[in-house]
Amino acid sequence: MLRNLMGALEPAAPDLRHVALLQGTKAYGVHVRPLTVPAREGRSEMYEQPNFYWAQENFLRELQAGKAWHWSILRPVLIVGLAMGGAMDLIPPLGVYAAMLREQGRPLDYPGGAARVSQAVDVDLLARAIAWSGEAKAAQNEAFNVTNGDVFTWENIWPAVADALGMKPGKPVPLSLAKEFPNWVGPWDALRRKHGLVSRGLAEFVGLSFQYVDYSMRYGRAESGPPSIVSTVKINRAGFTEMMDTEDMFRKWFRQAKQERLLP
Repeated sequence: MLRNLMGALEPAAPDLRHVALLQGTKAYGVHVRPLTVPAREGRSEMYEQPNFYWAQENFLRELQAGKAWHWSILRPVLIVGLAMGGAMDLIPPLGVYAAMLREQGRPLDYPGGAARVSQAVDVDLLARAIAWSGEAKAAQNEAFNVTNGDVFTWENIWPAVADALGMKPGKPVPLSLAKEFPNWVGPWDALRRKHGLVSRGLAEFVGLSFQYVDYSMRYGRAESGPPSIVSTVKINRAGFTEMMDTEDMFRKWFRQAKQERLLP
């Protein structure tokens, strides 16, 4: 797909200036082994695992050689924004889960498993990092990790998530949202009518993201997981120093979802 895109784009865009690739922590093999903490962009062990990231990157390096445009690679961690119907979006499924408990008069119980120290990135912050990489000389033909700048565990930020949803935090009650959501189809439609929501039916609104919540919150895991931490020293030194509190990020997106009448 990337070869086809560039094959059509280059002849049609003589003033092309920048091509950005998005990767992620699979660049460091997080899907097959614990990360070296913190994962840094220049460490050679990232190339041990075959990965389509490398095919894309090697193609782009060869294509760009000697040309006026440049490339940048951004490696975000857990991306959070207000997307619907996808496979890796946290706001809709968590909002639906909260709505189901609220209707029962219950607090926001924590459905996940044992903790893992992680990082996230606000999608708007990521967008600004991509825009910066298209302009900054220090970003030309370089790869950068990008995060909010802090670390978190779900248990520790759960009170902030509950507050953002207008609820009290509950106790740990392990629950697979992926297995439970078929029971919520009818109640969700009733809530949409009751509150005049513009969001669609459950499958269209959430997509496959209930499974992603289970994975992200480590449902069914009884032991703490290895930390998933990347270094952002390189991007900070290159000039992009924007940060965001992860709790504020969740408050932002749940507030927007309510304002847009996507969640009650």
